[in-house]
Amino acid sequence: MLFQADLSGACADKQWTSHPEYQDISELTFESGVMKFHVKAQTSDEWAYVYLDPVKYSWNNFSWQTKFRRLTNFQEYAFNFRYVDFDNRYRYRFEDDLLFFDSKIRGKWKAHARMPFPMALTAWYDLRIDAKKDRYRCYVNGMLMMENRNAAIQRGSISIILWEIDQKTDAIAEVGPSVVRRLQ
Repeated sequence: MLFQADLSGACADKQWTSHPEYQDISELTFESGVMKFHVKAQTSDEWAYVYLDPVKYSWNNFSWQTKFRRLTNFQEYAFNFRYVDFDNRYRYRFEDDLLFFDSKIRGKWKAHARMPFPMALTAWYDLRIDAKKDRYRCYVNGMLMMENRNAAIQRGSISIILWEIDQKTDAIAEVGPSVVRRLQ
């Protein structure tokens, strides 16, 4: 086991780092390993942004498993992996009833693939992201949804980002608990 969410809640907020520029810590709570986001729609650029410190957690071949649900129809729900920093990461992103695979390398975004993925509001989804060498797989509810390849980032951590720009939709969501295991 490379990482397991603190289910007691006593240290969960110390495992995940909140990005100080984008995450208002008052809009995030932890309960039994589940992160509860409640981001108020106050501006046209609202974020939730948490990550595991890539200095402490830096993996190459791993499987990240978690549960997630959307409680409002906010714009973007992104699960970043091989996360090095804001400008270097891969992600599987849920937006507009689509699932995307994107990369951000040296600050430049590239959308590699997308497919239909309608999400039901309030439904829980089981997510598993496997990163092995240059191959990435995204599973939802045990079904392989997407497989992608890219060799630009060899190792890193994980992060979760929610984003909304309409100034009226609160980004309310829950994620967790998360477990990261080594892949052989």
